[in-house]
Amino acid sequence: MQIRFAGIGGQGVVLAGVILGEAAAIEGLNVIQTQDYSSASRGGHSIADVIVSKGPIYDLMVTKADVLVALHQLGYDTVKDSLKEDGLLIIDTDLVKPDRDYVGAPFTRLAEETTGLALTVNMVALGYLVAKTGVVNKESVEEAIRRRVPKGTEEVNLKAFNIGYEEGLKG
Repeated sequence: MQIRFAGIGGQGVVLAGVILGEAAAIEGLNVIQTQDYSSASRGGHSIADVIVSKGPIYDLMVTKADVLVALHQLGYDTVKDSLKEDGLLIIDTDLVKPDRDYVGAPFTRLAEETTGLALTVNMVALGYLVAKTGVVNKESVEEAIRRRVPKGTEEVNLKAFNIGYEEGLKG
């Protein structure tokens, strides 16, 4: 499965990709994780690609995404053509106005309301993605979060992940 996260700098898109990739590795799946971002540390586009497979992986980057998670309009506009025609588009419904069918939730607002930190938007969106796709197990992602987020932020990030996961299960 080819998954692409797209947003802007400061939304934690790259960390979400790293955590998803690590969760896949914990499960013994083959995985490649790459990222691309502008030189602006805040406000420029930010993209993280994750390819997960039980078999060999021959692509070094996402060629046609099965899933695109768009957290900002700039990120969406930058990579929208990389999503397969029948691919799943997941968006932050407050920040992205797509030109095709989608699912999603107001990820940034959920992050702010439940953790007090818009910075946890990446974990909310990651939880939603895992609930919608089942690409990896919830427990593997929780383990990867504990390993990868800055020390002292594990609980707030796990909370944000679980908020997104519950939102993704709603339908």
